[in-house]
Amino acid sequence: MTTMEAEGANGASAKKPRAYGDPIAILADHIEEIGLEPVGVSQEYRYASLPLCVIDAVFSIGVKYTSTQATVARFCDKTGWPRFATLREDRGAGTRSLSDLLALYDGLTSEAAAQVLFGNRQRTSTTSGILKAEAVKLFADALLRCDIDTFTDITPDRLELAEAIILGLPGQGSGIAFDYFRMLAGDDDLIKPDRMIQRFVACALGTEKEPEPRQAAVLVRLAARELTRRGYRWTPLSLDHAIWQYQRALRASVGTA
Repeated sequence: MTTMEAEGANGASAKKPRAYGDPIAILADHIEEIGLEPVGVSQEYRYASLPLCVIDAVFSIGVKYTSTQATVARFCDKTGWPRFATLREDRGAGTRSLSDLLALYDGLTSEAAAQVLFGNRQRTSTTSGILKAEAVKLFADALLRCDIDTFTDITPDRLELAEAIILGLPGQGSGIAFDYFRMLAGDDDLIKPDRMIQRFVACALGTEKEPEPRQAAVLVRLAARELTRRGYRWTPLSLDHAIWQYQRALRASVGTA
């Protein structure tokens, strides 16, 4: 049986809780112990335009990421927009703006936009959520109100104002989508605390209960800082991606991917 199989589908091992240790040091030790290494980042981190970052960030919450990848690809096929830039660092303003995205909504209801633009009728919540197609529009409009239309318009002050507005939008209260948008748009210092990350942290700390998303994000970000202090070349973003890939492989090894 492999180490991955022994840990089980959710990444939980037989370790006892390490209740009184420094959680940052414990998490960093675990990352060293399993031999995790930077693996680069996925192609989504070089989206060709800011609107694609918004679409991915909104549609990726609460679903399998393959569904989101298909949604973004479908949108690009329908609109003829380029999907990826050659290099993340050389995107400039991007090939399209948020104004271009909002123009596509002209004359469309939210229901029509979900079908015509995205071919996806997912909602921000299964109970009382709005269509994610509508959430994309609200998210983009909020950014534009803060004078963010393309990659080159992003500044810390504008992002801070946008965050204050977007956190008040339907389905955006957790801030996870906003942080992930920032990561896709070029910020290497954030974590997207999805279930993969939460499970990994719980395994590393030997706890049965998974940490809350925000707590998991902080722990992984600080672990990246600690590993950097130890001489490794991690950023929060690269560590986030490496953990996600590790957890995906772990789940696949026991047939639960």
